[in-house]
Order: sequence, then C-alpha cells, then structure tokens
Amino acid sequence: MKISKIVFLLLLLTLFLNIQPAFAQTRATDTFLDETRAAWQALAQSIWEKPEVGLQEKLSSAELVKALEKEGFTVKWGAGGMKTAFVATAGSGTPVVGLLAEYDALPGLSQVAGETKKKAVMENGPGHGCGHNLLSTASVAAAIAANRERVARKLPGTIQLFGTPAEEILIGKTFMVRDGAFQKTDVVLAWHPDEQNRVINRTRLAVAAADVEFFGRSSHASGSPWLGRSSLDALVLFDTAMALMREHIRPTARIHRVIKNGGNAANIIPDYTKGEYWVRDSTGDSVNNLLERLKKAADGAALATETRAKATLLFSVRDVVPNDSLSKLMQRHLDRLGAPPFDAGDVSFAKALQKELGFDQTGLSMTVMPYTLRNGGTASSDISEVSAAVPLAELGVVTRPLGTAAHHWAQTSCAASPIGWKGMMIAAKILAASSIDLLSDPAIVKAAKDEFKIQTQGKPYISPLAPDTKAPAH
Repeated sequence: MKISKIVFLLLLLTLFLNIQPAFAQTRATDTFLDETRAAWQALAQSIWEKPEVGLQEKLSSAELVKALEKEGFTVKWGAGGMKTAFVATAGSGTPVVGLLAEYDALPGLSQVAGETKKKAVMENGPGHGCGHNLLSTASVAAAIAANRERVARKLPGTIQLFGTPAEEILIGKTFMVRDGAFQKTDVVLAWHPDEQNRVINRTRLAVAAADVEFFGRSSHASGSPWLGRSSLDALVLFDTAMALMREHIRPTARIHRVIKNGGNAANIIPDYTKGEYWVRDSTGDSVNNLLERLKKAADGAALATETRAKATLLFSVRDVVPNDSLSKLMQRHLDRLGAPPFDAGDVSFAKALQKELGFDQTGLSMTVMPYTLRNGGTASSDISEVSAAVPLAELGVVTRPLGTAAHHWAQTSCAASPIGWKGMMIAAKILAASSIDLLSDPAIVKAAKDEFKIQTQGKPYISPLAPDTKAPAH
C-alpha cells in the first residue's frame, strides 16, 4: 500500500513538473503586465481625457502608436484609406496573430470620471461610453507583452496590432478588410468591455444603414401651400410605414432611426428632408430583405406625397462567424485568471450607479461565465467583417455594473475608474497569454483555420462595399 502511494505521488510530481513550464510561460506575460500596470492605466486615462469620435481619433491613435513604436513595432498608417487607421507589426514569418484596437468615442456621452450622477465634463461633448479607451489600451498592452515574450523565447511568428477607427459607425474594419489589411493574418483575437466575464461567441446581429432623403417643392406654408410638395410629409409618412413594419418583422430584427434634416422653418414647406435608418437581424440575408422593404416604403411615401425618394446605403455588416477553437483558448485563460479583483469600494461604487439608474443593486459580476455555444450580446459590430475574412474570437470582461448598458454615460464614468482599469488588465493578460499559445502551438492555429473553412464553406470573403466606395471624409 505504501509503495503504491509513493508511486502515485511520484506520478503526480512528474505530471506537475511536465506541465509547470507551460504555466510559467503563460504567466510571464501576466508578470510584465502587472509590473507595467501604471503605464497602461495612464494611457487609458489619457485617451479617455481626449475623446474623439469616429475618423477624428488623431490624438488617440497617435498615443497608441507611440507606445508600440517604443517597443519596436513597425507602423503603417492609412489602412482602408482612413488617416486614423494603422497596422503595427513585430516579428516575422508565421503564424501571424492579430489583435484589434478600437479607440473612437461616442457623441454626447461626456461624463465626469467616477461620478455616480450624470455630470458632463463638456456639455454635449463626446465620451467613452463604450469603453474604447480601455479596449485599445488592453490590446496594445497585450501586443507588447506578447512580443516581449516572443523575443525572450525566440518564438517564430508575427504579432499584428490593428488600429481600427470608427467602430461606432461600423465602417473602420470593413474598409480595412476590403483593402487587404488582414490578408496575411492567420488568426485574430479581440475583446470588449462588458458587464460579464465571458467569451463572446454568440452571433452578433447583422446590420445595415441607409440615408433616406426626400425631395419636394418649396412654397409659402400659408400664402400658397397648394404650390408646394412637402418632403417632410414624405418623411413622416415613410417613418410611419417603418414603425408599422415592426409588427411584421422577425423577433430578432431591429429598426431604429434619427431625423437628420426636417426642414428649415415651420412657415416654409420643406423641399428637402433626410433621415438615417438602421435595420438589424440575425443574418445578412434577412437584413438585405429589410433593406428592400425599406426602399419600397420610401418609394411609396414619395408616390403618395408627389415627392422623390433616394435611399443611399451607408454601411453593411454581416453576422459574426464564431470560431470555437480560438474561443476555447481564451476561455482557458479566462478561467485561469478569473474575474477582475474588485474590492468593496468598487462594489459600493457600482451599487451607487445602479441605484441612480433605478436598477437592482447587484453590484459587479465576480464570477466567470462557463463556456457555452453562442454566449454574448446582440450588439452589432464591424468586427463581424473581420470574422468573415479571418478566424476570430472575442472576449468580454467586466468594466461596468451588472444590468447597465454600453453607449451610456455610466460606462463613460466607469471607463476612467478602478472598475474599468481592473477589467482592462484582465483582458490584456488573456489576450497576451492566448497570443503566446498561438505562436508556440501551430496545432491551435491549424484547428482554427480548419474550422473557419468549414464555417465559411471555403468561399472567399466578399466585401459588402463596392470596390470604388471610399471612407467618409475625416
């Protein structure tokens, strides 16, 4: 019996010694990120303090590039024809592991950091209400940590950091993919601020947007209204038709809009109006069907009001192609590291925010969600276009209280608080460690690429953009 126990213990010791190096290699990037935590917090704070909306992220992109170039990354600007887009590269050969960075802010979401009541830094100013200051910083930190480990271990392969502007208007990555920025990339890892700690492998909703314009005939609204043909009447009729359409769409579909131009003065019959309409659903085919119905509704409103309609596609983003091979890799590191180390002060702050917003005071998620298929939210993202071109996995890490939403001043507040910074560092560690695993184990990369071929049926990527479409002016 004693001999058997000794043999058993020796087997356990042998097993431990065999697996210890792999864990040690993974933790090397953790250690670097812990030692440089202050620098990453300062970078995230600096980007937060200078929020810039899509295609205007000159200061934000420059700060990220400065950090990368300091670590030996070679940077090329202007990917996809956008001045604030860049690709930073370190290493050579295969595999080529890509990381995504987003850094655009949202209009009107300016908010004082760490404040539990709505209080703008600049009235109607932009703010990081989606936490992209955290997202970009974590990705850059992970790229640098992984590259240092790549050099130290003399690993083959390349690390790429894609600086992708204008995610909030869903165009940055679409133009970059179409123009070949990801052509030599084998796999891509991404993350996003969240209310849960989870791998996001649920199919995000496909989405398309169109400007719908109406052209009428102006006249005096009182003196000679019979001479006019109101483009506003047409827009109102069209908007009503879209509202009524909501009863006759799939439960997974969404329709929303904003009126951009409703005329100039109440006593002038407007000859021009414009609205921006978004349609979403679980598949790209369904979205295309909704677009056709939108165009018919616009033509019908124009016919009824004797005006002219014009619908112009602004962007189109398909549903995500999930990749379980990459997702499970990040899940292993998420399980290893656990939830961000929130303390009593963080929980108190979270509950105060929830109280202010009228939500249940449940605080913060302190657990890791188990891996399940199709786990995550339904928000659309241009990350979908990358997933259709290259095997991709996405991670969510807590940076805001439970039950709260992104695109809100509360997330802006959290994005420059200990809650945001702690979530950011967990994300950076997972991205860095996963990158090293991909560089050191070709089998994982091969599995991801094989799965991708099955998911896409081996068909080449086709951009939703016409070849001659150019990115909007900066």
